[in-house]
This record gives sequence, C-alpha cells and structure tokens, in this order.
Amino acid sequence: MVPPGTKKTIGVPKKGPVSLPEEDMNGGGKRVSRTARLSPTATPSSTMGTTDIKLSDSLLPPKHIPFPYIPQDGELLFEFMTFIFTLVAAGLQFLNLYRTVWWLPHSYTNQAMNFYLIDPHLVAFIVTIIGRRLLFSITLAILRYFLPPKLMPHATIAARMFILGVILGALAWCTYFIMLKYLLSGIFYLCYPVAVYITLFGFQSSPFLELDNETPPLHCCSHDPQHARNEADTLTADFNLRLKKILFNSVLGAYYTSFVPCCFAPTYLYYDVYAASQQVGLVWGALYGRYAAQLLSAAYCDVLHRSALHLGIWRVAPPPPVVEGSVTWSGSRWWGFGARVSLDGVEYVAHAHYVSARPGNKHQARFYAVFINPPTLLCVLLTLQLSLVVVQLCLLFSSIAWHNFLSIVILLFINYYSLFKLMRDYIVAWKVYKAENMIQDKNGSVQLATN
Repeated sequence: MVPPGTKKTIGVPKKGPVSLPEEDMNGGGKRVSRTARLSPTATPSSTMGTTDIKLSDSLLPPKHIPFPYIPQDGELLFEFMTFIFTLVAAGLQFLNLYRTVWWLPHSYTNQAMNFYLIDPHLVAFIVTIIGRRLLFSITLAILRYFLPPKLMPHATIAARMFILGVILGALAWCTYFIMLKYLLSGIFYLCYPVAVYITLFGFQSSPFLELDNETPPLHCCSHDPQHARNEADTLTADFNLRLKKILFNSVLGAYYTSFVPCCFAPTYLYYDVYAASQQVGLVWGALYGRYAAQLLSAAYCDVLHRSALHLGIWRVAPPPPVVEGSVTWSGSRWWGFGARVSLDGVEYVAHAHYVSARPGNKHQARFYAVFINPPTLLCVLLTLQLSLVVVQLCLLFSSIAWHNFLSIVILLFINYYSLFKLMRDYIVAWKVYKAENMIQDKNGSVQLATN
C-alpha cells in the first residue's frame, strides 16, 4: 500500500529544463556534486576545493543601473561644427598677422587685412587638412541614403580610398606651389605631423579620415571570468585609441590653423608674437575639450564602468598574524571581497565584491582604478574646460587690441558649448553612480552576512 499523496511526490517529472539549486552551481555555471560536498569521508584537499566553490557560489554579481539617454552630436553635425570652428580660428590667426589700421583717416587701405600678403596655396592646404573628415562624413551620409546596409562596408572602404587619394593629391598640389616660394624648412613645417601620425597610428588610413570609425563598445555580463578579463583588455585598447585621437586631432587642428600661418609669414612682417602664441594655446584647448566631450561621453564611460565592476582589483596583502597556506589563484572562478590568494610567490587580497582580474596585472588594476568611478574622469575634463573658460574671460577683460578681443570672444562660443556638454554628463553620471553605489554596498553587506 502506498500512502495517499506519495505518488505526487515520487512521480516522474514532466519534460522540460530542471532548475538547479543555486548552491549547486559554481561561478562558471557547472554543477557541483552534493555528494562531494557532504561526504564525511572527503579528503582535506577535496574539502578545500569544495569550500572555494561554495564561496564562489555565494557571490552576488554586480547590479547595473540603466544609464539614461543623453543626446550627442551626430557624426555629420559634429564634423560640420568642428570644420567651421577651425576655419574661423585660422581666419582669426591670419587677422592677427595681417591686420591693418584701416580706420585711420590717412590709411592707405580700406580693408581690415592685407590679403595680398596671404599665400592662397597655403590657405588651400590648411582648408584641405581641416576639412578632410567633413568631406568623408558627407560622402558616407550620401552612400547610406542610396545604398542598402549590406553594401555599406564595401562602399565605406571604397569611399575611404577615393577620398584619401583626392586629399593627398590636393595636398601634393598645394605643397608643390609652396615649395616654389619658400625654403625647404617651410616644407618641414608642413610635413612634420606626418611623423607624429605614423608613430601613433602606423600606416592606417581610418584615423586620418574618421574620428570614431568603430562600432560603440558594449558590455556583456558573462559568467566566465576569462571573458571579463578579455573584455577589460579590449576596452582598455579602445580607450587608449580614443585618447590618442583626441590628442592628435586637437594638436593637428591648432598646429595648422594657428602655428603654420606664423611659420609662413614674410620675414619683414611685424606681428605680436604673444597674441599669436596665445591663439595657438586657446585653439588647442578648445579642440581638446570638444573632442573629449564627443569621444569620452558619459554613456561611453558607463560601458567601461560596468566592465570594471566585473573585473575587480587585487592588492598586495599584508602579512597575516597566523601563517597559513594561502589558496593559489585560479582564473576559472570568481573571488569575493577579502579573499587571499597567492601567485608567483606574492600574496594578494581582493578589494572588490566581485573580482576576476589577474593579480599583479598593472593594466587591469589601472583600468579598474580609472573607471570604477567615472564621475572622477568626467570631473577632471570638466575642470580643465572650466579653467580654459576662466582664463579666456580674464584675457578678455585685460585685452586692449581689438583683434585679440575679437579672437577671444569668438573662441569662447565653442568653449561654452563643450562646457555645457561636459557639465551635463558629469551631473547625470554623478547622480546615477551615487544610486548604484548604494545598491552595490547593500549587496556587499548581504554577501558578507551570507558568508
């Protein structure tokens, strides 16, 4: 006789996936045998391994807060605004060099600049350099309008090679006529950034024509610690590439729009060296803030922050009061806060609630330190941009010459726009991560109480 209700208990389960208890799953998603954990005859080595797996099972993965949408300038709009700004900056530097006193009653000219002293081939060279990305962006926009998406990769490569050939041909044509008028040292000034470009990017053509040619990086919450380490390394390389693009493009824009016109000024021309040097610095600072606000936006930093939460960090452990055998670090499992491991004869302790990083890896430790709190990076960028605006305001009130006053006022417009974008990103990120830190601290308290 079978007691009533027993059939329901021992009946054959229905087809379908069987959910495993949480304590039967380790960090890698593999099932752990209960017999191995509960067997009274288990050896000490097996017991230690089982304890590690159990600690790995009790770890709570990081909780990510959905980051709000922050509007960003499109590729075409950004390139158009940057081209207009650099074109105006070049015009202001030519104004500083070739200005006239046309308002005087006995002046021999009625124009604000001595246009006959400006080399048209030098102007064409500068316009070609600063307009290269805008030309390529317009070409891609036209191709996207007429071609289906599946043909765009091949069309992009063809357009890149065509635009590159057109730009190099135009630059070579301008350089030929410039060589006929100036010494060989002038050609060195024109070609010097080529060596810098090859040093930073090699012989790749995409960084020369595109500011952000890569697809936006994404974060994937994986149960594999190796995937978290690989993702952090990939995002580190992408961040370093963006930094190089910001530095190179900002320096290149200031170099050709503000420094090169001074190099090709006639020897008999007298101009204010201080005002010309000031123009170079202000244009470089404005372009740096503009590129940083575009490439290092708060949404981009949030992707790297999520990866840093899964990466964690190790620090060299102080000597314990009781000498015990430390656990050897394993790259196939997750580690919790306070875990002590040894690797290559050095003992480390985990300083994050969820750690997958390799102990002693300086690149991963630097990645975690920078992006575990993205508002810090955004605050640094905001401080630099705000300092630039304050300096320009001080120069504005202390400026006497009309051309210096005009240059500072026009440059302030683009700096105000970059300051607004950086301040908006910082305020939004600060509020979001303040709430996220509260959730992470709560999860950490629950995890410590469980252990």
